[in-house]
Amino acid sequence: MLLALAALTAGAQGYDEPDAELLLDTVYTVHYMTQEQFHEVIADWSARDWVMKNDRPVVVDFYADWCKPCRRLQPILRNLAHHYQGAVDFYRIDIEKNPEIANVFQIRSIPLLLICPLEGEPKEVVGLYSEQEFLRVINLAIGR
Repeated sequence: MLLALAALTAGAQGYDEPDAELLLDTVYTVHYMTQEQFHEVIADWSARDWVMKNDRPVVVDFYADWCKPCRRLQPILRNLAHHYQGAVDFYRIDIEKNPEIANVFQIRSIPLLLICPLEGEPKEVVGLYSEQEFLRVINLAIGR
């Protein structure tokens, strides 16, 4: 009996079928970034003219840990990342830890989503809305 259990355990450790739901969480997620990473990945926020560096549209959530609406927005952003399946990149920037970029974008109220299409200027959405409303606004901003 003990030998059979050991054999079953050894076989299970050799190869695990990836869980589809877990795989989706890994691929389509919201990433945390700093103002320096924003500069490298999305655009030079200190430049006079906006030029996207990313090859996909981007949604950036400016938030703070103490902000209750920001915390309520987290699961909505995860659902949006799943909805767009990699066609739009989602990021979060803590304005408390990254005050310089918060000053550049003149963030006075959070949560604030910065929707960055591939062409044209970024659009701002301030506040907490339904997932459907965020979908509508993002689609409009990125030309979908």
